[in-house]
Amino acid sequence: MPDGLGSFGADLGGWARDVLGIELMPWQLRALTGQLVHDDDLNLHNRISLVSTARQNGKTVALMTLVGWWLTKMPIIRGKKQLVLSVSHRLDLGVMLFDELAPILEAKFGAKVSHSYGRNSVTMPDGSRWFVRAAGPSVGHGTSPNLIVADEIWDISSEAIDGGLLPAMRAQKSPLLSCWSTAGTENSRAFLKWREQALRMIDQKKTGNLYFAEWSPPPDLDPMNPAAWAWGNPALGHTLAMETITAESENPDRTQFLRASCNLWVASDQGWLTPGLWQSLQFDGPIPDGGTVAIENSVDETRYFGLRAVALPDGRTAVTVEFMVDTYAQVMEHVERLNQNPAIKFAITPSIDLHWPLHLERKRVVVGYGEILKWTDPVRQMIRQKLLVHTGETMLAEHIGRAVAVRSQGSIALSSQRSSGPIELARLAVFAAALTSKPKTGGKPMMVVSNG
Repeated sequence: MPDGLGSFGADLGGWARDVLGIELMPWQLRALTGQLVHDDDLNLHNRISLVSTARQNGKTVALMTLVGWWLTKMPIIRGKKQLVLSVSHRLDLGVMLFDELAPILEAKFGAKVSHSYGRNSVTMPDGSRWFVRAAGPSVGHGTSPNLIVADEIWDISSEAIDGGLLPAMRAQKSPLLSCWSTAGTENSRAFLKWREQALRMIDQKKTGNLYFAEWSPPPDLDPMNPAAWAWGNPALGHTLAMETITAESENPDRTQFLRASCNLWVASDQGWLTPGLWQSLQFDGPIPDGGTVAIENSVDETRYFGLRAVALPDGRTAVTVEFMVDTYAQVMEHVERLNQNPAIKFAITPSIDLHWPLHLERKRVVVGYGEILKWTDPVRQMIRQKLLVHTGETMLAEHIGRAVAVRSQGSIALSSQRSSGPIELARLAVFAAALTSKPKTGGKPMMVVSNG
Protein backbone atom coordinates (compact mmCIF):
# COMPACT_ATOMS: atom_id res chain seq x y z
CA MET A 1 0.00 0.00 0.00
CA PRO A 2 1.41 3.47 -0.85
CA ASP A 3 2.70 5.44 2.11
CA GLY A 4 0.18 7.68 3.82
CA LEU A 5 -2.86 5.88 2.43
CA GLY A 6 -5.49 3.68 4.07
CA SER A 7 -7.99 1.19 2.67
CA PHE A 8 -11.61 0.22 3.10
CA GLY A 9 -10.58 -3.44 2.78
CA ALA A 10 -10.83 -4.32 6.46
CA ASP A 11 -14.30 -2.77 6.71
CA LEU A 12 -15.39 -4.69 3.62
CA GLY A 13 -14.03 -7.94 5.06
CA GLY A 14 -16.04 -7.36 8.23
CA TRP A 15 -19.16 -6.63 6.17
CA ALA A 16 -18.77 -9.93 4.31
CA ARG A 17 -18.49 -11.74 7.64
CA ASP A 18 -21.43 -9.98 9.29
CA VAL A 19 -23.85 -9.71 6.37
CA LEU A 20 -22.99 -12.57 4.01
CA GLY A 21 -21.73 -14.94 6.67
CA ILE A 22 -18.52 -15.65 4.77
CA GLU A 23 -14.84 -15.25 5.53
CA LEU A 24 -13.11 -13.87 2.49
CA MET A 25 -10.12 -15.87 1.30
CA PRO A 26 -6.75 -14.12 1.68
CA TRP A 27 -6.46 -13.50 -2.05
CA GLN A 28 -9.95 -11.95 -2.22
CA LEU A 29 -9.24 -9.66 0.70
CA ARG A 30 -5.88 -8.67 -0.76
CA ALA A 31 -7.39 -7.78 -4.15
CA LEU A 32 -10.26 -5.81 -2.64
CA THR A 33 -8.00 -4.04 -0.14
CA GLY A 34 -5.66 -2.98 -2.93
CA GLN A 35 -8.32 -1.47 -5.13
CA LEU A 36 -10.05 0.30 -2.23
CA VAL A 37 -6.98 2.25 -1.09
CA HIS A 38 -7.96 5.82 -0.15
CA ASP A 39 -6.37 9.09 0.93
CA ASP A 40 -6.98 11.14 4.08
CA ASP A 41 -10.15 12.60 2.53
CA LEU A 42 -11.45 9.05 1.87
CA ASN A 43 -11.15 9.50 -1.89
CA LEU A 44 -10.07 6.37 -3.73
CA HIS A 45 -6.49 6.25 -4.98
CA ASN A 46 -7.43 4.01 -7.93
CA ARG A 47 -10.00 4.68 -10.64
CA ILE A 48 -9.52 1.36 -12.42
CA SER A 49 -8.80 -2.09 -11.02
CA LEU A 50 -7.95 -5.28 -12.90
CA VAL A 51 -7.93 -8.61 -11.04
CA SER A 52 -7.24 -11.93 -12.76
CA THR A 53 -7.20 -15.55 -11.56
CA ALA A 54 -8.03 -18.94 -13.03
CA ARG A 55 -11.67 -20.00 -13.12
CA GLN A 56 -13.67 -21.05 -10.04
CA ASN A 57 -11.42 -19.30 -7.53
CA GLY A 58 -14.09 -17.05 -6.07
CA LYS A 59 -14.07 -13.95 -8.24
CA THR A 60 -17.89 -13.78 -8.19
CA VAL A 61 -18.02 -13.87 -4.39
CA ALA A 62 -15.43 -11.08 -4.23
CA LEU A 63 -17.28 -8.77 -6.61
CA MET A 64 -20.64 -9.60 -4.95
CA THR A 65 -19.11 -8.47 -1.65
CA LEU A 66 -17.84 -5.29 -3.28
CA VAL A 67 -21.27 -4.44 -4.72
CA GLY A 68 -23.09 -5.12 -1.47
CA TRP A 69 -20.60 -3.23 0.69
CA TRP A 70 -20.60 -0.25 -1.66
CA LEU A 71 -24.41 0.00 -1.71
CA THR A 72 -24.73 -0.13 2.06
CA LYS A 73 -21.57 1.55 3.38
CA MET A 74 -20.37 4.04 0.77
CA PRO A 75 -23.49 6.27 1.05
CA ILE A 76 -22.62 6.70 4.73
CA ILE A 77 -18.93 7.36 4.03
CA ARG A 78 -19.66 9.89 1.28
CA GLY A 79 -22.90 11.32 2.61
CA LYS A 80 -24.86 10.80 -0.59
CA LYS A 81 -26.60 8.04 -2.50
CA GLN A 82 -24.60 5.87 -4.86
CA LEU A 83 -25.21 4.34 -8.28
CA VAL A 84 -23.72 0.91 -8.95
CA LEU A 85 -23.64 -0.80 -12.35
CA SER A 86 -22.60 -4.43 -12.76
CA VAL A 87 -21.93 -5.81 -16.23
CA SER A 88 -20.84 -9.14 -17.64
CA HIS A 89 -20.06 -10.53 -21.07
CA ARG A 90 -23.33 -12.47 -20.77
CA LEU A 91 -26.49 -11.17 -19.15
CA ASP A 92 -27.36 -14.52 -17.56
CA LEU A 93 -24.09 -14.45 -15.57
CA GLY A 94 -24.84 -10.95 -14.34
CA VAL A 95 -28.32 -12.04 -13.29
CA MET A 96 -26.85 -14.99 -11.35
CA LEU A 97 -24.92 -12.49 -9.22
CA PHE A 98 -28.08 -10.42 -8.81
CA ASP A 99 -30.09 -13.46 -7.71
CA GLU A 100 -27.52 -14.18 -4.99
CA LEU A 101 -27.17 -10.67 -3.55
CA ALA A 102 -30.52 -8.94 -4.14
CA PRO A 103 -32.53 -11.11 -1.69
CA ILE A 104 -29.96 -10.39 1.03
CA LEU A 105 -30.21 -6.65 0.44
CA GLU A 106 -33.98 -6.93 0.49
CA ALA A 107 -34.16 -8.95 3.71
CA LYS A 108 -31.44 -7.21 5.73
CA PHE A 109 -31.55 -3.62 4.44
CA GLY A 110 -35.13 -3.14 3.20
CA ALA A 111 -34.16 -2.77 -0.46
CA LYS A 112 -36.79 -2.80 -3.21
CA VAL A 113 -35.94 -5.37 -5.87
CA SER A 114 -37.07 -5.48 -9.50
CA HIS A 115 -36.67 -8.91 -11.10
CA SER A 116 -37.54 -7.87 -14.68
CA TYR A 117 -34.99 -9.83 -16.76
CA GLY A 118 -32.64 -7.51 -18.56
CA ARG A 119 -33.69 -4.61 -16.34
CA ASN A 120 -32.87 -6.10 -12.94
CA SER A 121 -32.36 -3.44 -10.31
CA VAL A 122 -32.15 -2.82 -6.58
CA THR A 123 -33.17 0.43 -4.87
CA MET A 124 -31.93 1.01 -1.33
CA PRO A 125 -33.93 3.01 1.26
CA ASP A 126 -31.52 5.97 0.88
CA GLY A 127 -32.06 6.05 -2.91
CA SER A 128 -28.85 4.27 -3.89
CA ARG A 129 -29.41 1.97 -6.86
CA TRP A 130 -27.85 -1.06 -8.51
CA PHE A 131 -28.44 -2.02 -12.14
CA VAL A 132 -27.43 -5.21 -13.95
CA ARG A 133 -26.68 -5.03 -17.67
CA ALA A 134 -25.03 -7.01 -20.45
CA ALA A 135 -21.76 -5.48 -21.64
CA GLY A 136 -22.85 -4.34 -25.10
CA PRO A 137 -21.29 -1.39 -26.94
CA SER A 138 -23.88 1.06 -25.55
CA VAL A 139 -23.58 -0.07 -21.92
CA GLY A 140 -23.17 2.81 -19.49
CA HIS A 141 -24.78 5.40 -21.75
CA GLY A 142 -27.36 7.51 -19.95
CA THR A 143 -25.96 6.66 -16.49
CA SER A 144 -23.36 8.17 -14.17
CA PRO A 145 -22.22 5.34 -11.87
CA ASN A 146 -19.98 5.67 -8.83
CA LEU A 147 -18.98 2.01 -9.08
CA ILE A 148 -18.90 -0.26 -12.12
CA VAL A 149 -18.12 -3.94 -11.66
CA ALA A 150 -17.21 -5.75 -14.88
CA ASP A 151 -17.04 -9.55 -14.77
CA GLU A 152 -15.04 -11.68 -17.25
CA ILE A 153 -13.72 -8.77 -19.27
CA TRP A 154 -11.79 -11.17 -21.50
CA ASP A 155 -14.99 -11.26 -23.57
CA ILE A 156 -15.96 -7.58 -23.22
CA SER A 157 -15.12 -5.31 -26.13
CA SER A 158 -13.02 -2.15 -26.13
CA GLU A 159 -16.11 -0.30 -27.35
CA ALA A 160 -17.96 -1.32 -24.19
CA ILE A 161 -15.16 -0.48 -21.76
CA ASP A 162 -13.46 2.52 -23.35
CA GLY A 163 -16.49 3.91 -25.17
CA GLY A 164 -19.27 3.03 -22.74
CA LEU A 165 -18.19 2.37 -19.18
CA LEU A 166 -15.24 4.69 -18.55
CA PRO A 167 -16.89 7.83 -20.00
CA ALA A 168 -20.01 7.12 -17.92
CA MET A 169 -18.01 7.80 -14.72
CA ARG A 170 -16.46 11.09 -15.84
CA ALA A 171 -18.73 13.34 -13.78
CA GLN A 172 -18.29 11.38 -10.56
CA LYS A 173 -15.68 12.17 -7.94
CA SER A 174 -13.55 9.19 -6.94
CA PRO A 175 -15.34 6.47 -8.99
CA LEU A 176 -14.09 2.93 -9.48
CA LEU A 177 -14.20 0.59 -12.46
CA SER A 178 -13.52 -2.83 -10.95
CA CYS A 179 -12.68 -5.46 -13.60
CA TRP A 180 -12.38 -9.20 -12.94
CA SER A 181 -11.44 -11.96 -15.34
CA THR A 182 -9.65 -15.13 -16.26
CA ALA A 183 -6.95 -14.90 -18.95
CA GLY A 184 -8.36 -14.29 -22.41
CA THR A 185 -7.49 -14.86 -26.03
CA GLU A 186 -5.89 -12.77 -28.77
CA ASN A 187 -9.35 -11.23 -29.32
CA SER A 188 -9.51 -9.85 -25.77
CA ARG A 189 -8.31 -6.46 -26.94
CA ALA A 190 -9.54 -4.35 -24.02
CA PHE A 191 -8.18 -6.74 -21.42
CA LEU A 192 -4.84 -7.00 -23.22
CA LYS A 193 -4.53 -3.23 -23.48
CA TRP A 194 -5.12 -2.56 -19.78
CA ARG A 195 -3.00 -5.51 -18.71
CA GLU A 196 -0.09 -4.37 -20.84
CA GLN A 197 -0.42 -0.84 -19.47
CA ALA A 198 -0.12 -2.30 -15.97
CA LEU A 199 2.95 -4.33 -16.94
CA ARG A 200 4.50 -1.26 -18.54
CA MET A 201 4.00 0.70 -15.31
CA ILE A 202 5.62 -2.13 -13.36
CA ASP A 203 8.64 -2.21 -15.70
CA GLN A 204 9.01 1.56 -15.53
CA LYS A 205 8.45 1.57 -11.74
CA LYS A 206 5.66 4.12 -12.14
CA THR A 207 2.56 4.56 -10.02
CA GLY A 208 -0.86 5.64 -11.23
CA ASN A 209 -4.56 5.13 -10.64
CA LEU A 210 -4.63 1.59 -12.06
CA TYR A 211 -4.59 -1.31 -9.59
CA PHE A 212 -3.46 -4.63 -11.06
CA ALA A 213 -3.41 -8.02 -9.34
CA GLU A 214 -2.89 -11.25 -11.26
CA TRP A 215 -2.43 -14.80 -10.05
CA SER A 216 -0.67 -16.86 -12.76
CA PRO A 217 2.45 -19.04 -13.08
CA PRO A 218 5.71 -17.20 -13.76
CA PRO A 219 7.13 -17.78 -17.24
CA ASP A 220 10.02 -19.86 -15.91
CA LEU A 221 7.70 -22.65 -14.72
CA ASP A 222 6.43 -25.36 -17.06
CA PRO A 223 2.63 -24.83 -16.84
CA MET A 224 2.05 -28.59 -17.05
CA ASN A 225 4.09 -29.10 -13.89
CA PRO A 226 1.82 -29.28 -10.81
CA ALA A 227 4.20 -26.87 -9.07
CA ALA A 228 2.87 -24.14 -11.38
CA TRP A 229 -0.82 -24.69 -10.72
CA ALA A 230 -1.00 -23.02 -7.31
CA TRP A 231 0.18 -19.74 -8.83
CA GLY A 232 -3.02 -19.29 -10.85
CA ASN A 233 -5.37 -20.81 -8.26
CA PRO A 234 -5.22 -18.88 -4.98
CA ALA A 235 -8.31 -20.77 -3.75
CA LEU A 236 -6.33 -24.02 -3.49
CA GLY A 237 -6.74 -25.37 0.02
CA HIS A 238 -9.91 -23.32 0.50
CA THR A 239 -12.52 -24.18 -2.14
CA LEU A 240 -10.31 -25.94 -4.71
CA ALA A 241 -8.42 -29.22 -4.45
CA MET A 242 -5.28 -30.22 -6.34
CA GLU A 243 -7.08 -33.37 -7.50
CA THR A 244 -9.50 -31.21 -9.47
CA ILE A 245 -6.74 -29.44 -11.38
CA THR A 246 -4.93 -32.72 -11.96
CA ALA A 247 -8.06 -34.11 -13.62
CA GLU A 248 -8.43 -30.95 -15.72
CA SER A 249 -4.83 -31.26 -16.91
CA GLU A 250 -5.81 -34.42 -18.78
CA ASN A 251 -8.09 -32.38 -21.06
CA PRO A 252 -6.89 -33.01 -24.65
CA ASP A 253 -7.46 -29.30 -25.39
CA ARG A 254 -4.25 -28.03 -23.83
CA THR A 255 -4.98 -24.40 -24.67
CA GLN A 256 -8.20 -24.36 -22.67
CA PHE A 257 -6.48 -25.94 -19.67
CA LEU A 258 -3.75 -23.32 -19.73
CA ARG A 259 -6.27 -20.47 -19.94
CA ALA A 260 -9.04 -21.64 -17.62
CA SER A 261 -7.12 -23.67 -15.05
CA CYS A 262 -3.72 -21.93 -15.01
CA ASN A 263 -4.78 -18.36 -15.95
CA LEU A 264 -2.23 -18.22 -18.76
CA TRP A 265 -2.50 -16.29 -22.00
CA VAL A 266 0.36 -18.18 -23.60
CA ALA A 267 0.19 -21.56 -25.30
CA SER A 268 3.46 -22.53 -23.64
CA ASP A 269 3.50 -26.00 -25.17
CA GLN A 270 3.75 -24.34 -28.59
CA GLY A 271 6.25 -21.67 -27.58
CA TRP A 272 9.49 -21.21 -29.45
CA LEU A 273 11.58 -21.52 -26.27
CA THR A 274 11.76 -24.05 -23.46
CA PRO A 275 9.95 -22.71 -20.36
CA GLY A 276 12.38 -21.07 -17.96
CA LEU A 277 15.18 -20.58 -20.50
CA TRP A 278 14.56 -16.86 -21.04
CA GLN A 279 14.40 -16.14 -17.31
CA SER A 280 17.77 -17.83 -16.81
CA LEU A 281 19.40 -15.30 -19.15
CA GLN A 282 18.79 -12.12 -17.15
CA PHE A 283 21.84 -9.86 -17.15
CA ASP A 284 22.44 -7.50 -14.23
CA GLY A 285 25.65 -5.86 -15.40
CA PRO A 286 26.08 -2.50 -17.15
CA ILE A 287 24.72 -2.22 -20.70
CA PRO A 288 27.06 -0.37 -23.11
CA ASP A 289 25.81 2.47 -25.26
CA GLY A 290 25.24 2.09 -28.98
CA GLY A 291 23.92 -0.92 -30.81
CA THR A 292 20.74 -1.40 -32.84
CA VAL A 293 17.34 -0.05 -31.82
CA ALA A 294 14.42 -1.94 -33.37
CA ILE A 295 11.06 -0.13 -33.45
CA GLU A 296 7.57 -1.43 -34.17
CA ASN A 297 3.97 -0.46 -33.42
CA SER A 298 1.08 -2.67 -32.32
CA VAL A 299 -1.46 -3.81 -34.88
CA ASP A 300 -4.02 -1.22 -33.72
CA GLU A 301 -1.31 1.49 -33.59
CA THR A 302 -2.08 2.32 -29.96
CA ARG A 303 1.36 1.33 -28.65
CA TYR A 304 4.91 1.77 -29.95
CA PHE A 305 7.88 -0.27 -28.75
CA GLY A 306 11.61 0.28 -28.96
CA LEU A 307 14.17 -2.39 -28.05
CA ARG A 308 17.94 -1.98 -28.17
CA ALA A 309 20.49 -4.74 -28.71
CA VAL A 310 24.18 -4.17 -28.05
CA ALA A 311 27.29 -6.32 -28.12
CA LEU A 312 28.87 -7.03 -24.73
CA PRO A 313 32.66 -7.19 -24.28
CA ASP A 314 32.49 -10.96 -23.65
CA GLY A 315 30.97 -11.63 -27.09
CA ARG A 316 27.34 -11.99 -25.97
CA THR A 317 24.50 -9.74 -27.14
CA ALA A 318 22.23 -7.98 -24.64
CA VAL A 319 18.73 -6.68 -25.32
CA THR A 320 16.91 -4.06 -23.27
CA VAL A 321 13.57 -2.29 -23.68
CA GLU A 322 14.29 1.35 -24.55
CA PHE A 323 10.74 2.68 -24.60
CA MET A 324 7.04 1.84 -24.70
CA VAL A 325 4.93 4.84 -25.70
CA ASP A 326 1.51 5.70 -27.07
CA THR A 327 2.19 8.05 -29.99
CA TYR A 328 4.52 8.38 -32.97
CA ALA A 329 5.59 11.80 -31.70
CA GLN A 330 6.86 10.19 -28.51
CA VAL A 331 8.73 7.64 -30.63
CA MET A 332 10.52 10.46 -32.43
CA GLU A 333 11.52 12.07 -29.13
CA HIS A 334 13.24 8.84 -28.12
CA VAL A 335 14.78 8.43 -31.58
CA GLU A 336 16.35 11.89 -31.40
CA ARG A 337 17.63 11.15 -27.89
CA LEU A 338 19.18 7.87 -29.02
CA ASN A 339 20.61 9.46 -32.14
CA GLN A 340 22.90 11.59 -29.97
CA ASN A 341 25.10 8.52 -29.97
CA PRO A 342 26.64 8.31 -33.46
CA ALA A 343 27.04 4.52 -33.16
CA ILE A 344 23.29 3.90 -32.93
CA LYS A 345 21.51 2.22 -35.84
CA PHE A 346 17.77 1.73 -36.27
CA ALA A 347 15.75 -1.23 -37.55
CA ILE A 348 12.19 -0.16 -38.30
CA THR A 349 9.10 -1.76 -39.76
CA PRO A 350 7.37 -0.31 -42.86
CA SER A 351 4.67 1.46 -40.83
CA ILE A 352 7.37 3.29 -38.86
CA ASP A 353 9.36 4.04 -42.03
CA LEU A 354 6.40 5.85 -43.60
CA HIS A 355 7.12 9.04 -41.64
CA TRP A 356 10.78 8.45 -40.83
CA PRO A 357 12.88 11.67 -40.78
CA LEU A 358 14.96 12.22 -43.88
CA HIS A 359 18.06 13.16 -41.90
CA LEU A 360 18.06 9.68 -40.32
CA GLU A 361 17.45 7.74 -43.52
CA ARG A 362 21.02 6.49 -43.79
CA LYS A 363 20.95 5.20 -40.20
CA ARG A 364 17.99 2.89 -40.64
CA VAL A 365 17.16 -0.44 -42.21
CA VAL A 366 13.59 -1.54 -42.89
CA VAL A 367 12.69 -5.01 -41.59
CA GLY A 368 9.58 -7.18 -41.82
CA TYR A 369 8.35 -10.73 -42.28
CA GLY A 370 11.22 -11.68 -44.58
CA GLU A 371 13.72 -10.89 -41.84
CA ILE A 372 11.61 -12.69 -39.22
CA LEU A 373 11.67 -15.76 -41.47
CA LYS A 374 15.45 -15.59 -41.91
CA TRP A 375 16.42 -14.67 -38.36
CA THR A 376 14.00 -16.41 -35.94
CA ASP A 377 15.93 -19.68 -35.86
CA PRO A 378 19.42 -18.09 -35.62
CA VAL A 379 18.27 -15.92 -32.72
CA ARG A 380 16.67 -18.93 -31.04
CA GLN A 381 20.02 -20.69 -31.33
CA MET A 382 21.69 -17.67 -29.72
CA ILE A 383 19.25 -17.96 -26.81
CA ARG A 384 19.76 -21.71 -26.46
CA GLN A 385 23.53 -21.25 -26.45
CA LYS A 386 23.22 -18.41 -23.92
CA LEU A 387 24.71 -15.89 -26.31
CA LEU A 388 21.72 -13.56 -25.89
CA VAL A 389 20.90 -11.99 -22.52
CA HIS A 390 18.35 -9.42 -21.38
CA THR A 391 17.70 -6.87 -18.63
CA GLY A 392 14.63 -8.52 -17.11
CA GLU A 393 11.64 -6.41 -18.19
CA THR A 394 8.32 -8.09 -17.37
CA MET A 395 6.58 -7.22 -20.63
CA LEU A 396 9.51 -8.44 -22.71
CA ALA A 397 9.31 -11.77 -20.88
CA GLU A 398 5.56 -11.88 -21.55
CA HIS A 399 6.00 -11.32 -25.29
CA ILE A 400 8.90 -13.78 -25.52
CA GLY A 401 6.98 -16.39 -23.54
CA ARG A 402 3.77 -16.26 -25.57
CA ALA A 403 5.45 -16.12 -28.99
CA VAL A 404 4.73 -19.13 -31.20
CA ALA A 405 6.99 -20.10 -34.09
CA VAL A 406 5.50 -21.71 -37.19
CA ARG A 407 7.23 -23.53 -40.02
CA SER A 408 7.32 -21.66 -43.30
CA GLN A 409 9.42 -22.04 -46.45
CA GLY A 410 11.78 -24.51 -44.84
CA SER A 411 12.43 -22.36 -41.80
CA ILE A 412 10.54 -21.05 -38.75
CA ALA A 413 9.10 -17.61 -38.05
CA LEU A 414 7.42 -15.98 -35.09
CA SER A 415 3.71 -15.75 -35.86
CA SER A 416 1.54 -12.96 -34.46
CA GLN A 417 -1.54 -14.81 -35.72
CA ARG A 418 -0.71 -18.05 -33.90
CA SER A 419 0.47 -16.41 -30.68
CA SER A 420 -2.15 -15.81 -27.99
CA GLY A 421 -1.52 -12.09 -27.63
CA PRO A 422 0.91 -9.34 -28.65
CA ILE A 423 4.50 -10.33 -29.40
CA GLU A 424 5.94 -7.05 -30.70
CA LEU A 425 8.87 -7.08 -28.28
CA ALA A 426 9.73 -10.67 -29.24
CA ARG A 427 9.83 -9.68 -32.91
CA LEU A 428 12.00 -6.68 -32.07
CA ALA A 429 14.39 -8.92 -30.13
CA VAL A 430 14.82 -11.03 -33.27
CA PHE A 431 15.45 -7.98 -35.47
CA ALA A 432 17.84 -6.21 -33.11
CA ALA A 433 19.77 -9.28 -31.93
CA ALA A 434 20.31 -10.58 -35.44
CA LEU A 435 21.59 -7.27 -36.77
CA THR A 436 23.81 -6.62 -33.76
CA SER A 437 25.39 -10.07 -33.75
CA LYS A 438 26.20 -10.12 -37.46
CA PRO A 439 29.93 -10.19 -38.14
CA LYS A 440 31.11 -6.72 -39.03
CA THR A 441 32.55 -6.25 -42.48
CA GLY A 442 36.12 -5.11 -42.32
CA GLY A 443 38.06 -3.13 -44.86
CA LYS A 444 38.89 -4.54 -48.28
CA PRO A 445 42.05 -6.68 -48.41
CA MET A 446 45.07 -4.91 -49.80
CA MET A 447 47.16 -6.56 -52.49
CA VAL A 448 50.84 -5.79 -52.20
CA VAL A 449 53.07 -6.42 -55.22
CA SER A 450 56.76 -6.62 -54.71
CA ASN A 451 59.41 -6.61 -57.42
CA GLY A 452 62.04 -7.78 -55.07
